Amino acid sequence: MATVPMEFVVSYGKLEEESESVVSTLIAAAEDYLAGAGVTPELAAASLYNLAVAGIVTHWHENRAAVDKTSPEDFEPGIRLIINQLKRNCEVVSILDTSC
Repeated sequence: MATVPMEFVVSYGKLEEESESVVSTLIAAAEDYLAGAGVTPELAAASLYNLAVAGIVTHWHENRAAVDKTSPEDFEPGIRLIINQLKRNCEVVSILDTSC
């Protein structure tokens, strides 16, 4: 369901060694992250949206090393961004509903 061309993301991030399933999962996650931030491909300029997705995928791919500690402040920046986004979304949902 990715709207960003996989070939662009692979080329931008130099991800030729990765499997198609890894890249497509990272693209979908980046698009979900942007949607959670209020950015949709329908409302964004295509070139900027594609670049944002490719940049997020590349960042996540380059920063996926394991950490030695488990406290939240030790998470790498890409994971921290996801956690913060999820927390914000959950706070909004919890105001309207108690499902979080």
